[in-house]
Amino acid sequence: MILRVPDYYEEFSCIASQCKDSCCAGWEIDIDEESYAYYRSCADSFGERLRDSMYIAEDGGYRFKLKGHKRCAMLNDDNLCDLYTALGEEALCEVCTEYPRFSLFYGDVQQKALSLSCEEVGRILFSREEKVHFVDHKMPDYYEDGEAAEEDAEEDRDYIDFLEWAQNEGIAILQNRDLSIPDRMCAFLFWFEEVQKVTNRYQAHEDREILEEWRRQKSGERARTVPSHKRILSYTDFQERFLIFEEMEELDTEWIHSKQEFRELYSEESYERILTEYLESADYSEIWDEQLLVYFVSRYFMNAAYDYDAISYAKLVIVATLVIRDMDAARFRRNHGTFALFDRIDIARIFSKEVEHSEGNAEELKEMCMMEEIASVEALYRQI
Repeated sequence: MILRVPDYYEEFSCIASQCKDSCCAGWEIDIDEESYAYYRSCADSFGERLRDSMYIAEDGGYRFKLKGHKRCAMLNDDNLCDLYTALGEEALCEVCTEYPRFSLFYGDVQQKALSLSCEEVGRILFSREEKVHFVDHKMPDYYEDGEAAEEDAEEDRDYIDFLEWAQNEGIAILQNRDLSIPDRMCAFLFWFEEVQKVTNRYQAHEDREILEEWRRQKSGERARTVPSHKRILSYTDFQERFLIFEEMEELDTEWIHSKQEFRELYSEESYERILTEYLESADYSEIWDEQLLVYFVSRYFMNAAYDYDAISYAKLVIVATLVIRDMDAARFRRNHGTFALFDRIDIARIFSKEVEHSEGNAEELKEMCMMEEIASVEALYRQI
């Protein structure tokens, strides 16, 4: 089994009480069955407190109760975890041990990364100017829960190899600093349009040689083709793009405030002007956008191993980046014409908390990217 992580993965270390946005507040905290049984067995007064701090949810899962401002019952006034202090790190439940790490499994690969919902992850990623690359570690052939990793008969190793290659080529396009970010994004979409055509042919003919032949033909051509496009910063496109985010389940007050800011700030008359001011300012950073785009690729793209829908995940990468760009421009205006590293980290955090930590919200975003009338490749070309 291969564990694949970004090269900055080992740099992360929780900053605990120094964090301005504690991961122990603002959302429900699930407890795995093994931890729940252990907590119920704890003796003394702390064990009693633990049992009083948990409940069984309507879906049958276990969770910690929340107190004021949706703070975990174990979070003290110094923003430190009393459970950690009393019982040690090994006593933390699975979600607390893993966060902000997340995993995507496909074939014999566990692709693991760090979520931008954590401000310290944002600081690590956006403080670097180097291109992100990914590191493979050979692991024992079992998943983290100890179960044997058996080969899924429905998984196609040839297609997974093809997708991994396509993902690497897509990342190389996004990291080609000889091109502007708009040109990279267009080339990226163009690349995955072609990848999807080959995928469709492969599915239709059940001919694995199609994949290998196309790889041979396209070797070294990844960033040479940039479709001609004219950027049109249309308020109508913004409205359609943001419609799905209007309808998402609201998980956090910061997201609600962001949407309200959009309603008050953007209009047919103001949208293009405000966005142009931000994109032409000295504070706009193409490197930050590059890191964000590569992050979204590693976060979502290899899900195409399961549904053969490479182009929708490629569009998702672009749409998510465009929405964050809209949030950036609004913050730039609120800051009276400035945009700093703190703002980059903060906006990525707000977006990630809302979209990436809700299966329903993430699925809505994917479904929107499947709808040609809202997120066609042609429409995205002009918005970039």
